[in-house]
Amino acid sequence: MATRDPEINMKDSSHHKTAYRRHVPVYDFLEDHDLDTEWGLGECLDNLMFSIEEGYFLRWEAVVREEEGLPLTRKQQESLDDLESFSDDEDESIHYIGDSPRPSEPWYETVKRVVPKLVLNPFKTYEIYNEIYHEEWPRIAECLQEHAQDLSLPEGITSPIDVIPPQIRHRLWLQYCFDVLSGLGQEEELTLADEDQKSWRIEAFVNALKECKDSVQYFDLNLEKLFKLMRLPPKDEEILRECMLLELGMESPSEKLHNVL
Repeated sequence: MATRDPEINMKDSSHHKTAYRRHVPVYDFLEDHDLDTEWGLGECLDNLMFSIEEGYFLRWEAVVREEEGLPLTRKQQESLDDLESFSDDEDESIHYIGDSPRPSEPWYETVKRVVPKLVLNPFKTYEIYNEIYHEEWPRIAECLQEHAQDLSLPEGITSPIDVIPPQIRHRLWLQYCFDVLSGLGQEEELTLADEDQKSWRIEAFVNALKECKDSVQYFDLNLEKLFKLMRLPPKDEEILRECMLLELGMESPSEKLHNVL
């Protein structure tokens, strides 16, 4: 159910951003979660993705655009039509949909503030990380691709995933690749010196880099730069370096990886 209260004048030439700064009840994802803890970060990401998937942001975007007298997309209009008890009184505004107030800022601003927290610099294969660093980025990318297509985008951005700054986005895709090597050095038997470990891990790592070739190119990576972003035990780094030189037909570690992937 949509709950309305008297309207506060909010017409402004700065478009929809003003709607998130008005003196009305708002919900701030970051204030409600402690992003300095892994539990808080994981919970915030889960809630953020759920809010995108179930239409929380879409409904409020529809409300804000109608308040400002702006045209609605078909999906926004459908979302608005679904709201119950929608008053025709132009002097009133919606303060709650169900029990939820409007977001304190556009969805993409929240995404841009939360997602960078997933970057590990550097990624260390021998460290045990919380599962959020292994699993959340692919989930976020899929969520934005499948459920954010009907949400508003900032000027100059044409795809939902591109709201995340390219340096962060490409770094997380590389981290997705590094995850194939996660665990090396955590236990004695987890090493590339073991043929079983080496056979599948190196093939999977090279395939992951090929899948994320745009990110490899973005950072202009060679093997020397690669091993600054990702740390392995010295023995494993040496084995991986030699195997990649052979696998990719590279003449030296300084050769650009995107040219041989």
